[in-house]
Amino acid sequence: MFEFSLVFNLTAIANCILMIMWYFHQKRIPLKSYSFFLRFNIYVLIATAINMIADILYEIEMVDEVGFNYIMALYSFMISFILVVYADFICEYMNLYENNKRVIKYFFYLILICMTVIDFLSPATKVGFYFNRSGYSTGKLGGIYVLLSAVLVISEVAVIIYRRKSVPAFNVFILILSIVFSSVMLMVQYRFSIALLGFSFSIVCLSLYNYIFNPALYMDNLTNLNNKDCMRSYLDYRFGRDKQFSIIFIAMDDFKYINKTYGVDVGDNLLVQVGNYLEGVKEVDDIFAYGSDKFAAVCNKKSIEDVKSISEIIQSRFRHPWYSESNSGIMMSASICCFECPKDAQDYGSLIEMIDYAMSMAKKTNKGGISIAGDMDLSKMRGEKEIEKAVRLAIDRNALLVYYQPIFSVEKNAYNSAEALVRLNDEKLGWISPEEFIPIAEKNGLIIALGECVLRSVCKFIRDNKLSESSVEYIEVNMSPVQLQQPEYYKKIISILEEYDVKPSQINIEITETANMAGSSDTVYDNIKHIVDYGITLSLDDYGSGYSNLDYINHMPFNIIKIDKFIVWDAFQNIKAGITLEYTIRMLNALSYNIVAEGVETKEQKEHLANIGCHYMQGWYYSKAVSSDEFMKVIGKAS
Repeated sequence: MFEFSLVFNLTAIANCILMIMWYFHQKRIPLKSYSFFLRFNIYVLIATAINMIADILYEIEMVDEVGFNYIMALYSFMISFILVVYADFICEYMNLYENNKRVIKYFFYLILICMTVIDFLSPATKVGFYFNRSGYSTGKLGGIYVLLSAVLVISEVAVIIYRRKSVPAFNVFILILSIVFSSVMLMVQYRFSIALLGFSFSIVCLSLYNYIFNPALYMDNLTNLNNKDCMRSYLDYRFGRDKQFSIIFIAMDDFKYINKTYGVDVGDNLLVQVGNYLEGVKEVDDIFAYGSDKFAAVCNKKSIEDVKSISEIIQSRFRHPWYSESNSGIMMSASICCFECPKDAQDYGSLIEMIDYAMSMAKKTNKGGISIAGDMDLSKMRGEKEIEKAVRLAIDRNALLVYYQPIFSVEKNAYNSAEALVRLNDEKLGWISPEEFIPIAEKNGLIIALGECVLRSVCKFIRDNKLSESSVEYIEVNMSPVQLQQPEYYKKIISILEEYDVKPSQINIEITETANMAGSSDTVYDNIKHIVDYGITLSLDDYGSGYSNLDYINHMPFNIIKIDKFIVWDAFQNIKAGITLEYTIRMLNALSYNIVAEGVETKEQKEHLANIGCHYMQGWYYSKAVSSDEFMKVIGKAS
């Protein structure tokens, strides 16, 4: 067995030395979990060396059994220490120690203390493990030692499963595989007395290096700086411990012009130069390549005044030319913005949002200069984020409210339809206007889920209240261009109608033409074609405002045209506007469109609009938007 143990120990030592050399040869990654890689290798190297020395000394009879057991007690302590360090690393890597929640860390080291006591009592008392030429024997406390080891392993797996969403899925697999592999090797070692643990731990180190700590994963290929992924892990760690630090964000101005004028190769060379220069600014602690032409410099424990001074040093470099490989001097400028953390942002997500917003403002108001995020009015951004959070919460809780504004038919002298209008009442923000939350939902993609919630609510309302038996022929549902730009979105619409057994004729899709719609893609037209073919009618909202034009209504299969309320109101204040409205309605009638006048608020408006050929009326003269229960009462009174 001695020969086998020697081979495995020598292999483990060679692996550890090789990886330590890699560590110092590669560029430093500023992550605490990465420093674990070095420490773990050193601990494995020491433990393996102790085991090999003990085996050699015992084999050549330079120590007796008692001396051998004292050396093996030291080895056993190192194994226990490695197990605890690995458990500590997993908690660190999985971000379990956020906000200084370190009770589990102290629990691990309490286990280490218990295991250490058993280790060093064993040579004299044989209460734990006692080693001899035939293997090892288990003492009275050996079972407790095994139990503590099992608790460590189970805790590690539990932490990985609990925090699995905080790291890539493949990394979770590697961590669990490393634990299983080491546990199996531990059992084999104690069963056959072959030194496998050092070898197994070195294999674990190799796996972690290749799949988790490989510097290539954290480096920007062009500048060789730490990349955005590294920055995220680094800042997550910093935010999790509520440490004070500052960030200088450097964004090159009009760098596309540099690439276009001098070529991409010259542009890349200049970016490398900028990165090298920033790395040489000694007042900066860490530099990250944030994007293709953006950099982030992290400064530890510096006041905003100090950070501004560092920014001025960086800015001064851009007042001088940068030289390409052809030695031609090229002038470049950069916009710089300084952030204090956690004052300006409390986590990585909010920091990135602030960077995007603050840099866009800086580019507009102080291009090529230095801006301080704390001096900017970021209330609009924070307000939008609060509204976004409220929309997400309402969607998740199915708490969006759908109100209905009745539409009056002049011909039938009754309410024949209604427009569904989404409302949002947040516990913290109160009632939020659709004019506020709809654009935000469109910008961040929430409009897709929001629109589906509204359509489901409308279909349920139609089914539950048996609207087919009332005077209400259909309900108008607003649809964003963002929804119609989703490939085959019509299938989602059709599936919802079929789910609630709602006829296509009972739904009208209302579209507001925007700049987005004016440049509609084939996807939009494909969705509209299938919607109309299915039997759902379309209406064009807010006609007469925005981007609406005759070419648009002539080539889109609208059934209803809704005259914008501001056009209606203006017609009763301005003679020219009144004439324009009258001839617009005549034209739309000649084109066989059904016409809805929005914003009808007086009897005078109602009568005039009816006289000039408007078929339907919508506005506060008839009813404001009301809840579903109130709507049923309104149409009940009308009938």
